[in-house]
Amino acid sequence: MYRIILRSVGNPDFGQDPYQPMSPTEEIMVDTLQQAAEAARAYIVRHDLGGGNFPSPRVFKGNQVVARISYNGRIWLPPDGGWDDEDPNDWRRWREAPG
Repeated sequence: MYRIILRSVGNPDFGQDPYQPMSPTEEIMVDTLQQAAEAARAYIVRHDLGGGNFPSPRVFKGNQVVARISYNGRIWLPPDGGWDDEDPNDWRRWREAPG
């Protein structure tokens, strides 16, 4: 079982507060990473979110982050050495899941 936590933030490009949510946070349990990606896309559509409103959610298996989902629904696996949220270029090392 996987767990994905879906949330949104304000987009400062549109004068929105990036510290305020634009929709309620949802925690969803799914059986596959593909279902996690589908849940993320459904959340985006349901709440009419743009890319600047949607921080890439983490997908957990137990307490370990095993993937992230991007706005376009792509599934990303952790880079060699793991995620580094302090590095603004960390996303460049993410590996797309085989599809």
